[in-house]
Amino acid sequence: MHNWSIDKNLSKRRLPEMFRPLLWSLRWEDIDIDEDKEDIIVNAVNEGTLKHWRWIIKMYGEEKIRGVLKRRLASEFYPESRNLAKVIFSVPQFRHARRSSH
Repeated sequence: MHNWSIDKNLSKRRLPEMFRPLLWSLRWEDIDIDEDKEDIIVNAVNEGTLKHWRWIIKMYGEEKIRGVLKRRLASEFYPESRNLAKVIFSVPQFRHARRSSH
């Protein structure tokens, strides 16, 4: 009998250790680079160094990163990070939260 759940965990690709400080809110052992890509990308853009940015570009590609950034609220990013991401990833505009009428 074969235990597929063990194989699934063994086949998980690991995130480089340099991301650990950026993803402190997630349980490191459970991070999946595919399932958690939005958190990884947002935190790399906000808090990462050039090394982090290069890794996400190599891992996900500019088109996927652009798609993630377009779906996120502008307020999720520091202004400097948002402006740099707009230039690097050709993001015309980030989403804005709707204002309440009350």
